[in-house]
Amino acid sequence: MTATERAIQERLERGSLYRLLGWALARPQADHLPALAEAAEALARAVEPAVAEPLARFAAAARETGAAAVTDEYVFLFDRGAKCPPYEGAWEDAPQLAGKAALLADIAGFYAAFGLTPGEAQPDVEDHIAAECEFMSALALKEAYALAESDDEGAAVTGAAQSRFVGDHLGRWSGTFSDALKDASPLPYYSALADLLSAWVKAEIERLGAAPSVVLGHSGYDPIQEADAFSCPMAEPESAPEDANEEP
Repeated sequence: MTATERAIQERLERGSLYRLLGWALARPQADHLPALAEAAEALARAVEPAVAEPLARFAAAARETGAAAVTDEYVFLFDRGAKCPPYEGAWEDAPQLAGKAALLADIAGFYAAFGLTPGEAQPDVEDHIAAECEFMSALALKEAYALAESDDEGAAVTGAAQSRFVGDHLGRWSGTFSDALKDASPLPYYSALADLLSAWVKAEIERLGAAPSVVLGHSGYDPIQEADAFSCPMAEPESAPEDANEEP
């Protein structure tokens, strides 16, 4: 395998892992747990040991936990009066009500720059943890495609965007969110998912050379939207993670 082929494979694996996180952190869907477990087991054989171990534990928890239990716990954790709000705007050292619009505008600007928008039926969900993971998945796949096409400029742009987005957004709050999620839920599925999210974003911060200003607490603001359900709103990248020869 050439250096370029290895780089492409790495981006595809990263895109797949972000997609896994986005799927796992969105509202549970019927019969999704076996597919999540299978994807986690496959990725555990490919990634670095620090991430492979929490991936394997998450896969085991996804196989062992019933769908009804996961759905009930999702409602307890993330729905009305959420114990652990899944929105970036809720995680600051002090209330950030005045900055909420600016935060959403900045995140939406990242999405729009790469042709992605939240679903029209789910307004103002740009800062949901699942949406941010899906966006990083899309960027990794776009970088893989650019590398496959020898598009040096495209690869540089998508690579830089990943570093900026982790530094400005996902890397700032996901660790604090993960800690809160693990403390709030005794269910092995969400405990293992919290460990996986934390380990993965830490690895990404180092890999991408990001320098996030980490927030340490909950602002007290609960930005749960009026929609009754959340399913990951990001537009689907056109390329499947395993195929770098079609444009995402």
